[in-house]
Amino acid sequence: MSASEMTREQLSAIVLELLEKETGETYPNLDERTSLREGLNLDSLDMAGLLLHTEGRFGIQIETELLESINTVGDLLNVLQKKIAAKDGRSAA
Repeated sequence: MSASEMTREQLSAIVLELLEKETGETYPNLDERTSLREGLNLDSLDMAGLLLHTEGRFGIQIETELLESINTVGDLLNVLQKKIAAKDGRSAA
């Protein structure tokens, strides 16, 4: 299955796995409204690490200016879905 065929739930599960790998914490009550910085207490290093893991896992690049718009788990999933769809669209053409 290609990344663009993943459901949002599958994508969320991968993000959770990468997040737990990055921080060494577990997050049993993660939902799309959870704030990455306040709700999960991620600092800028945690965010950078999470994004690096995410970029590597999906073969995408998340521009620095997009970081400003990523505040919640849902925001991150939105960006990932757009980036993955754009990447798969380019590679298929």
